[in-house]
Amino acid sequence: MGPSLQTTSTCGVKIQGTVTMEFVDLEREYTPVLWSNRLYTPEHRLNLHINLVTAESEIATNNVPHKLEIEYGSTPGQKLDIFGTDLPNESPILVFIHGGYWPDVSREISRYPAKSLYPAGVKTIIVGYDLCPAVTLAEVVNQIQNAARYIFEYAEKMNSRGVYFAGHGTGAHLVAKLLASSEFFENTPDSHHLQGAFLISGLYDLREVVNTSVNRSVQLPHEWAVPLSPQFDCFSHLQSRRIRIYIFAAQNDSPTFKRQSREFYELLHNTCLMQNMYLEIKDDMDHHEIVECFANSNNYLKNLLIHDIRKHI
Repeated sequence: MGPSLQTTSTCGVKIQGTVTMEFVDLEREYTPVLWSNRLYTPEHRLNLHINLVTAESEIATNNVPHKLEIEYGSTPGQKLDIFGTDLPNESPILVFIHGGYWPDVSREISRYPAKSLYPAGVKTIIVGYDLCPAVTLAEVVNQIQNAARYIFEYAEKMNSRGVYFAGHGTGAHLVAKLLASSEFFENTPDSHHLQGAFLISGLYDLREVVNTSVNRSVQLPHEWAVPLSPQFDCFSHLQSRRIRIYIFAAQNDSPTFKRQSREFYELLHNTCLMQNMYLEIKDDMDHHEIVECFANSNNYLKNLLIHDIRKHI
């Protein structure tokens, strides 16, 4: 194990953490397919995931009324898709941000949540963004703010009952960075539509990532690891908003992914004193199964979202 590091969060609280320096161990910890108990090789497991979400996204596109490739910024990746365009204007909205370690996956194969949410009366917005290394991770974070600004303006125009954000893997990291920006919320009046967030098998501390092969594509400088880590941000500005934050990890995620989910929950609940916090480790699921189920008609993510909508809005 590597040295123990102490970092000060933007809330002014000392946060203790241990960064593991052994390269091989880090590679395993940050390679989700190695921890799955599904059969086949790791490469086959990843292909199964890509094939499944691609097929389910095609089904959603073929069966749910939509408007695709709406530009929210000036670069090629800054586009979003709206599914459920024939639903009532006031329908609640789920915004989904895909993962893929910032250089991989795409908006086009991340449309599958719309398949189960549309029959439940929920609009789904799939956010795309430019991928690393064509842009820096800091630029991606800014792009998500651009997308959120567009979405909140859309919600205001539609008089939506509420907006929820969900992100998987590094998509959860991007949602967390959005939530961390007090300046964004102060300068975005329509953000009052925000009701909650679902953070699914996310990464919140990037200090170790810079020492893995992932960083060959991301090209994140070491000095930017802490500033771009939600684990060292302050979220106290969200206290008055009463939003609900649901944090999930999979039983068959790596110990590091599960630890980061627990530590982020503790930061929000104990350090930032946020209420309405939830943490759950999903049994018998791996890093990809925990979000693949979004395509199923009866899944925990959809059911929890519908429960939250009925209870709070």
